[in-house]
Amino acid sequence: MKALSIDPAGIEIMRQKGQYLILKTDPITFPAANILKQQILSVGGECAVSRDVATGKAPATPVILIGNRRQYKRLIESIKNQYFGLSELAVELEKYLAKICEPKTFRIGSHSCRTDGKTLVMGILNVTPDSFYDGGKNFEVATAVEAACQMEAHGADIIDIGGESTRPGSDPISTRDEIARLQPIIEQLISRIKIPLSVDTYKSAVAEWALQNGAVLINDISGLNFDPTLAETIAKHKAGVVLMHIKGTPKNMQVDPHYDNLIDEILAYLSDSIEKARLAGINEAQIFIDPGIGFGKTVDDNYRILHYLEEFQSLGYPILIGPSRKSFIGKVLDLSPSERLEGTLAAVTAAVLNGASIIRVHDVQAVNRAVKIADAIRGIT
Repeated sequence: MKALSIDPAGIEIMRQKGQYLILKTDPITFPAANILKQQILSVGGECAVSRDVATGKAPATPVILIGNRRQYKRLIESIKNQYFGLSELAVELEKYLAKICEPKTFRIGSHSCRTDGKTLVMGILNVTPDSFYDGGKNFEVATAVEAACQMEAHGADIIDIGGESTRPGSDPISTRDEIARLQPIIEQLISRIKIPLSVDTYKSAVAEWALQNGAVLINDISGLNFDPTLAETIAKHKAGVVLMHIKGTPKNMQVDPHYDNLIDEILAYLSDSIEKARLAGINEAQIFIDPGIGFGKTVDDNYRILHYLEEFQSLGYPILIGPSRKSFIGKVLDLSPSERLEGTLAAVTAAVLNGASIIRVHDVQAVNRAVKIADAIRGIT
């Protein structure tokens, strides 16, 4: 339209008419569902409800709304003073439309980035003897430090250091042992590299030590659900947090995981984690979400997450995704972790095109090159 010299005011009107959104509500009562259906139909949109809603016999049920931005704005006005919780839904819809309008600015330490900018690459540095792919490879301090420096040279934007393996079936280690693994490496990296350091832990005592000694981000596989004091620890240090979804614990998470609705359940879990982070005082510009590829998921679940990754943007926070060399790639290709680079690159590209802001990987150089191409497809160079 700009190329055709359309009037800017006209472009804005038509843009709102042309951008369709399909939204699913939380379960609402049948009177609310009936009113909502009438109202969105009256403004030209569509509504899908359970067939039992019309009979009045339906329990609380989700409703699917279909419309463009302009229709949603008219719908909001029409239900603002309605009963049955519809006035609260109007507020939620209004907030959601505002949330997805503009790109988000986020911070990692002193670094400021935007969701419509370059995709960041987080290099994985496991200083453990038993991680699924690189266990033992970087267990020696000198080797680990050199690996981190090489990742920075290859274009990593962040280094994520893990002192405890969280592979399927793994057992936890003590706080003392975890800090002992991290300490000599972090102490050297603080003076050797310029990019931010993240620590992969769910323990508040480990986070306390790490944040006192130079880390600026805590990557918590539990989404603030394993340690009730972790959120306050992160907030106290004005640090950032990655809130990941997990079903169960590393020990049992891959024992027949099941979901009634995968995406809905992960969204609900992450929403709860976000609320915990906000209530603890963690800065909203330093909150990141991760749907947890491989953490209590079937092979099909992991591919479904990548396919529907854009849905997680509805939470309003940058998305981190970690597909690197995981078993869902190996199951399709019938390859061991050491042979899964190409599969990882395919998953990474899909993640970038579907809305990821940070990619967590082992192979920084190769992934950084793939990300640059995916970003170029997005129009980011």
